[in-house]
Amino acid sequence: MDTEIEIKFLVSRELSDSLPELLPSCRILEHDRQHLANTYFDTAELGLRRLGAGLRIRSRNGALEQTVKLAGSQVGGLHQRPEYNVALNVHNPDLSLFPATIWPEGADPQALQRGLQPLFCTDFVRRRWLVEFNGTEIELALDEGEVQAGERREPIRELELELVRGDASVLFELAEHLVRQGGLRLGAVSKAQRGYRLAGLSSMPELQVLEPVALQPEQSCEQAMVELLHQALAHWQHHEEGWLARPGIDWLVQLREGAALVHQILLMFGERVSLRVNSGWVDDLLWLQQQLSWLDRAQMLAHLTADKGHYLRRLDCRRSLLRLLTEQQLCLPDELYLRELLHSPRYGRLVLGLTHWLYRQDWRAGLTREQQHQLLAPVASLADPLLEDSWQTLRHSALGAEQLSVEQYIQQKGKLRRNLMVGLCFSRLFPEAERLGFRMPWLDILRGIEDLDMLSPLPELVDRLETDEAEELEQWLARKQGFLLEALEQSRRQALELTPYWR
Repeated sequence: MDTEIEIKFLVSRELSDSLPELLPSCRILEHDRQHLANTYFDTAELGLRRLGAGLRIRSRNGALEQTVKLAGSQVGGLHQRPEYNVALNVHNPDLSLFPATIWPEGADPQALQRGLQPLFCTDFVRRRWLVEFNGTEIELALDEGEVQAGERREPIRELELELVRGDASVLFELAEHLVRQGGLRLGAVSKAQRGYRLAGLSSMPELQVLEPVALQPEQSCEQAMVELLHQALAHWQHHEEGWLARPGIDWLVQLREGAALVHQILLMFGERVSLRVNSGWVDDLLWLQQQLSWLDRAQMLAHLTADKGHYLRRLDCRRSLLRLLTEQQLCLPDELYLRELLHSPRYGRLVLGLTHWLYRQDWRAGLTREQQHQLLAPVASLADPLLEDSWQTLRHSALGAEQLSVEQYIQQKGKLRRNLMVGLCFSRLFPEAERLGFRMPWLDILRGIEDLDMLSPLPELVDRLETDEAEELEQWLARKQGFLLEALEQSRRQALELTPYWR
């Protein structure tokens, strides 16, 4: 058995031809070019996939080999999976050739064998370099070809860096050198996963909202932090893949939510961990959120112009407003800009840096004895003071004032989002009824603030309308804002009287 430790990148077309020139000074031990044809197998009920396993037969220059990869771990673009390889004489899978001890408990290899059938194929040319870099042997494999399932085809253009012998940190050093060139994006989806989707045996990515992690009170702060970061990064990359497959604002909003959650987790656990070696990618995390700060505006414009301005249907000036709002939409970042952002060196360095930090557990570097003790303390001991501190910050903000204006409510939107995100992280540590009873009114208040903010592009257009149209819009806005403001004030006063569930 081998356990692969590899970093997978998706490669732009421009970069694939120039890759050899981008390699830093390292000794090339081997270099070759191979044609690899792979057929993937499973049962009609996807018995192997349900076990977290994948089975393929690979033809490499005429020689056959069957491989089973079992469930492992994947963080960012770093993949670690147990792998077993067996030579074959015929192009038919034979599970009995694998050691019987490899299968998870409850698996029935004989039953699986009877139901095996081919599902999809991958066919690609692999250019391979085995290099020695800073005393570590690393294999670089650049694959170009396609995934095929029936009549459906999808291109493959991937670069894999696999640790052969030595220090895994050097693997990241080489990866970071390559990322600086641009044109690389860490890949969270394997060829097999793409094949299952192409064959219609696995669903395309769907939009998801952030869900609380099922933390346990007895878990240590360290365990809780790692689980939360894994969830945040998975949410982030899931919606990155979703946007690339089907571009749309909602995917990017959830990508930003994942990045914002990573940032919030680091702030919450900051006193218990060492971040000094990661200042670069922490800065990049703030940079990414700034790069996506226009999304709120994009959501407002999309809402106001949806269904030919259905939201504005009662206004006689609707057509004039739609024209002006559409002009603003055309000034937003386009798909080309966003694809360049997701393949940019800084974005790649950010995801790679976070992945490396999680892999090496770098937060332990330079900890004092007191910090080590805090890191091992039960997470429940951290949740209560963090929730209380976040709540007091909210109460002493404008949201705790006697009365708020439209502008003041909108200014508090980010603060309320962060407060609710702290609560989300620790939600499962508390009884559901009490937790929801406290959180739901504040979630409603956030939605009310977002509804208020949704009107923000309209006052800017008053001066660009004819006099009668401008008067109509101002009167309509006053009614809308007044209604929302009244509802918000009532909800806020009630929410401030609630007893916090963590006390």
